[in-house]
Amino acid sequence: MTPLEIAARTLYWFFLYGILGWCVEVIYAAIREHRLVNRGFLCGPICPIYGFGMVGLLHCIRRLPADGEPGVVTVFVVGMALTTAIELVGGWVLFRLYHIRWWDYSHLKGNLGGYICPQFSLLWGLGSVIMVKFVHPLLAGISAPLTLRVLLPLDGVLLVFFLVDVGVSSAAAIGLNKRLKEIDELRARLRISSNKLTEVLGTGAMTADTLLDEQKLQLALARLESRDNADALRAELTARADALRTKLHAAYHDRMGTRRLLRAFPKMQSPRYAETLASTRTALRHLRQLARNAQTAAKEAADKLRRGES
Repeated sequence: MTPLEIAARTLYWFFLYGILGWCVEVIYAAIREHRLVNRGFLCGPICPIYGFGMVGLLHCIRRLPADGEPGVVTVFVVGMALTTAIELVGGWVLFRLYHIRWWDYSHLKGNLGGYICPQFSLLWGLGSVIMVKFVHPLLAGISAPLTLRVLLPLDGVLLVFFLVDVGVSSAAAIGLNKRLKEIDELRARLRISSNKLTEVLGTGAMTADTLLDEQKLQLALARLESRDNADALRAELTARADALRTKLHAAYHDRMGTRRLLRAFPKMQSPRYAETLASTRTALRHLRQLARNAQTAAKEAADKLRRGES
């Protein structure tokens, strides 16, 4: 093959296996969480780590000095080592760029910094054997008729979409960290107001998250009647609670940014904003449940209306 053909084929396999990897992640998440989730760092249906892993593995296997095809053990060891290294480097680079741990294996024995662990390394090795020995020969046979006249335009279109996706997804990741910082600051201000309320009422401490509940907030405010500085404290609490609600609603409606990333990476960790990240997840689940309840109520009302009309 010419260098151009090698480059075109390599790019083709990168995209194909990146898309297949995304499909595997979605199926895995659907089995575990019983719902469809757009997994992966990028917005589009591709997980680059799988593309890099398979392309790197295929090139390594071809360069091994051996008679005939490499054995199962060789593929297992090389695949396990290579994919584990890619996962380690990828996780570390993403953390350095965005200050967020997108996946975390800290709860598993033998993990290294939470980025990699022996359990998943063994799975990567097993997956490498399945891909190299069974899946790739099948796909290579199907893809063999593709010529440069087909591959070059196809690679070009996919590359443009991929680069745009990288830009959009990077902006979303930066926006997530910025949003967590803003929510953290708002929660801190609301906590100060909550402490003032506790001092005035002489009751137990109320968390900022508790005061986000409109009914509980109004109940607490009602108890301020005839207290000193009641009007000022009422205005302060209401303003700060409303500001935090507004920010959380914005995160909920950011379907391609904050909301998608939190769903795609359920094990995501933020060393800077650990408590705020957990609180934001809880708040978004609450908002999602409220939206579902509203949809159910609207559907029931529509059904009753139809039955009444009939």
